[in-house]
Amino acid sequence: MEKRTITAMFDDYQAAAKAVSKLKSAGIPEGDISLVGGNENMRKSGSSSAPGTSDTTAEHAGTGAAMGAAVGGGAGLLAGLGIMAIPGLGPVVAAGWLASVLLGAGAGAATGGIIGALTAAGIPEEHAHTYAEGIRRGGTLVTVRAEPRLVDKVVDILDDDGTVDMEKRAVAWRNEGWTGRYAGASSSAVQPKQSGSIPVVEEELKVGKRQVSGGRVRVHTHAVEQPVQEQVNLTDERVRVERTPVDRPATSADRLMQDRTIEATERREEPVVSKDAKVKEEVRLRKDTDRRTETVRDTVHKTQVVVDDNRSQAPRTGSR
Repeated sequence: MEKRTITAMFDDYQAAAKAVSKLKSAGIPEGDISLVGGNENMRKSGSSSAPGTSDTTAEHAGTGAAMGAAVGGGAGLLAGLGIMAIPGLGPVVAAGWLASVLLGAGAGAATGGIIGALTAAGIPEEHAHTYAEGIRRGGTLVTVRAEPRLVDKVVDILDDDGTVDMEKRAVAWRNEGWTGRYAGASSSAVQPKQSGSIPVVEEELKVGKRQVSGGRVRVHTHAVEQPVQEQVNLTDERVRVERTPVDRPATSADRLMQDRTIEATERREEPVVSKDAKVKEEVRLRKDTDRRTETVRDTVHKTQVVVDDNRSQAPRTGSR
């Protein structure tokens, strides 16, 4: 069964770590969870100094182990945090399958390795650029590979722990001058050449889709007591002794001088209460799907070619 990739960015590392713990408690396999945190997390964790952007992963393996103990805590994924150097980002703390992808691709060996790792995981390229910029600015990225039946559970957990609205954050960054593309590793200035070629580049706008939480509806039932009353008609019997004066001759039927006994039993009715449970209503949740068309507006860049021709326009003389 094909798994879906779900991502969430956190400003605070501890919030990301809490989300990872909740995911594991909810039954998400540890092998399907990854965490990548920016340089800012290294400073917050208590490290005296962050390694430079040119340092390699091997040179800071010991520092990475210390970071795992300092910011991870506990066993499993978080305790396995290590440091790797990525061009343009410098050293980052990372653990999980995404870190393995970065290492497998030779993280730090190619410009924009984080973009390749994210897109290889199924994240649209434009979103990958935004997440990479968030890591560069000190954020922590949690990435989960989930089976379709677990997607809603994963989204609920991540939404409950202070995730960043990346669409709004990207707009704020653009207002600050961000171009919308993660630049990757910095490169030295290009010196003009006497000959060669200049690539002419033109961006194309690609619009993808992703699912975001629109809120949650929960229905909870509990029992309450409600006073009720009913009226019932009851019958009570009473035995009354009546003595009637008579004056007639006695007969054999009167059983003269014999002991005789007559008796009657009083009865009365009392209410008997019983309760029958009846289902009066059913409550269920149902999702209705609406489709809409939205126009996405953005800007793209392309290379404008300008040729400066300073050659003399004087006619040439001579034989051919």
